Amino acid sequence: MENDSGFCSDCKAYTDVVLDHRSGDTICTECGLVLEERARSDPITDNGVLTVNISNDNKKAVSSVLPRLHKTLRNPDKSLHIAFESLGVMADGLALVATIRDHAKELYKKADNRKFCRGRNCDAIMAACLFLACQEKGFPRTLKEISTVANGASRKEISRMKELLKKILEVDSKTTNVGDLSRRCCSRIGMANQDMKAVLETLNKSEEVDVRRSPQSTLAAVMYMIAQLSNDKSTRDLTLQDVSQAADVAVATTEKAYKDLYPYASRIIPNWFVKLEDLKKLCVP
Repeated sequence: MENDSGFCSDCKAYTDVVLDHRSGDTICTECGLVLEERARSDPITDNGVLTVNISNDNKKAVSSVLPRLHKTLRNPDKSLHIAFESLGVMADGLALVATIRDHAKELYKKADNRKFCRGRNCDAIMAACLFLACQEKGFPRTLKEISTVANGASRKEISRMKELLKKILEVDSKTTNVGDLSRRCCSRIGMANQDMKAVLETLNKSEEVDVRRSPQSTLAAVMYMIAQLSNDKSTRDLTLQDVSQAADVAVATTEKAYKDLYPYASRIIPNWFVKLEDLKKLCVP
């Protein structure tokens, strides 16, 4: 990719343009109009219309063009394709597989066909589509993770768009299973496989006790419990803050969940992992 200048028929002026050598397209950076194109087919769209490829070097350029693009671009197919490229950048930022990326595009296209995207924050909509696609394909991500690639859209905006999309698209997304998240969260703080197994079993047993906490706060509390009882010194040295950060929850939230779970430690922590008398090692809340 390289920058140049050219005349834009929409802006009616010479503007800075982006030249994409891979696709052969020239894009106005002011309004997002594709000034010159070389079309190729895309399995997500109809009739094999234009796809614009955007390299990682121009992520910032794409972010600045998108808000103007959705207001001024006259060709809906081209607008859709550029939105797809932005979705691709988001997916790459989270290292998501192609099946999730393509499903997110399908969800966005359905929403666009129903005129849902008009007058709304398109970054939040794309992020919500990515969130739903991750859930439906069995690789859930937290709202905090999705928001890191959402071009400034807040978690509140993304969550609101997610709920609206579920209604208009009749998407029956799976509730995030805390077990799906546990391995990834445990890996962030370097827990060994045996400790991860203990976390998962403790989580499953915690469903049998009367503790009304969110799945993620329960996960954080269980991780903290298992970390204190681990045979690995580096894991035992983990702080409440370390565990909370890995699980994407506030320290105060983890403390409350830990306080609620602590009385049930002997019931929920597997006896193959630790002896009953060793539970005294747990910090008293």
